[in-house]
Amino acid sequence: MTGRRRTAHLALPLALALTLGGCGTVVDWPARVPEATVPPEAVGSAPQVPAAVDEGLRTDGPAPTTEGSTGKEPTEEPVVSKVSGLVPLGREDLADLAAELDRALTSGDEEEWIAFFDGDEDLLEQQRRWFRGVQAVPMDVREILPETVVSSDTPEGTVVQLVLAHQISGADPVPAVETYRVTVQRPPGGEPRITRMAGQDRQDGHPQLWDLQALAVTVTDDLVVLAPQGRESDVAAVLPGLESATANVFLDFDEGPRDRLVVQLADADDLRAITDDQELAVDPAGVAMTSAGLAERPERGEVGVTYSRDEHVDRIVLDLDLLPGDLTFGTPPGGFGLMRHEGVHAVVDGAPGVRPPVWVWEGLAQWYGFRRDYVLDDAYRAVVTGSSGQPLELPDSFDDYYYDSPEAGDLAYASSAMVFTFLEQRFGFETARDAGVGLTQVDGWVDTSDADALLGRLTGMTLEGLEQEWAAWALASYG
Repeated sequence: MTGRRRTAHLALPLALALTLGGCGTVVDWPARVPEATVPPEAVGSAPQVPAAVDEGLRTDGPAPTTEGSTGKEPTEEPVVSKVSGLVPLGREDLADLAAELDRALTSGDEEEWIAFFDGDEDLLEQQRRWFRGVQAVPMDVREILPETVVSSDTPEGTVVQLVLAHQISGADPVPAVETYRVTVQRPPGGEPRITRMAGQDRQDGHPQLWDLQALAVTVTDDLVVLAPQGRESDVAAVLPGLESATANVFLDFDEGPRDRLVVQLADADDLRAITDDQELAVDPAGVAMTSAGLAERPERGEVGVTYSRDEHVDRIVLDLDLLPGDLTFGTPPGGFGLMRHEGVHAVVDGAPGVRPPVWVWEGLAQWYGFRRDYVLDDAYRAVVTGSSGQPLELPDSFDDYYYDSPEAGDLAYASSAMVFTFLEQRFGFETARDAGVGLTQVDGWVDTSDADALLGRLTGMTLEGLEQEWAAWALASYG
């Protein structure tokens, strides 16, 4: 496909562009490499599962620590903890609580859900927003499952883990798993009430945008868009660019087992919260993340959730404050480059357990995202200039993209994308795309024989030969 070219100076330091954009400052769009996308390896492989997994099966957690709290049927006189003055919960109690919460969630009755919570107005209001958001998103599966009793007796009460299993209609091939660490208090003679509900770690699928904001939901043929309430006019402005980008990704890469992509539009603070990675050297403009899939539910009255290592779902999160800046020249004909980039990450997952060269992930997405409606020459020229006469090399660590420095990120993105521009110029679009997709399926760390065979069929080169040919072309074209 062809389209009008868009003026760009992509050598602008990545962090500057992203930080200013995320704060709402006007920048010359798209004078930047506009994303620090966290790929499956950085946020969660396909899929990363929580730490308490043993061969995909969540454990039932530590044994209760208070005498009399064994997880069995309660006696007529429940043991009251000397630590908290509360009645600790066992596994059967957790199963009962999860079943009651699930009935409230399924009923759609907000007041029935809120009745399970006891806390200040912030907790109750957050739960009202959460309940309305989860109800507003179209889902084929929407349920609460009991996972484990983490600690039956703490000064604050019993700490448990609950799972929100959810399958967004038309987008998720399997139900996704979001894990919550929950504090429950049960006074003697009273019913259990939740006083705290939060995430645990980077592998728990938490938070999603419904955990952070009241939601406005837009559903199209290709998208399920979640955005904060009050931003409807911004969503309407950027929706054509999102739809066009998604349609192109589906056309060129195949949508796989889905009809839609899930896109969460957030501000910079919420986007960073969703990535749940405080080590990033830049404020990301977009991420594509995976969440573990649900393999098996616990039997009725039991606890423990089985996660799938191979089946998972994809979520895209974009900075809603940045996207309108790409409308200076109107909606890009091929859609937003940022959305095209993240869309490639979402539909090209790679094979579980396979580790291709690190530059393949970001190079394929960056090249495809910006190849048709943006000018990449300045960014490519910066790669050659930045080498200071040393041999050109491709990134060999994800630190180069996200964790070292904004300047390193600029060069890593540009040099990786250059490989596919080189392939496209020499062999055409389809060969460049097929080489990229194929390389995500082969392991290139220990043995390059599979990668060599793939590239040999497509280009007549080995992996090492490709890198050498790319370096020579880059120097000749941009030196």
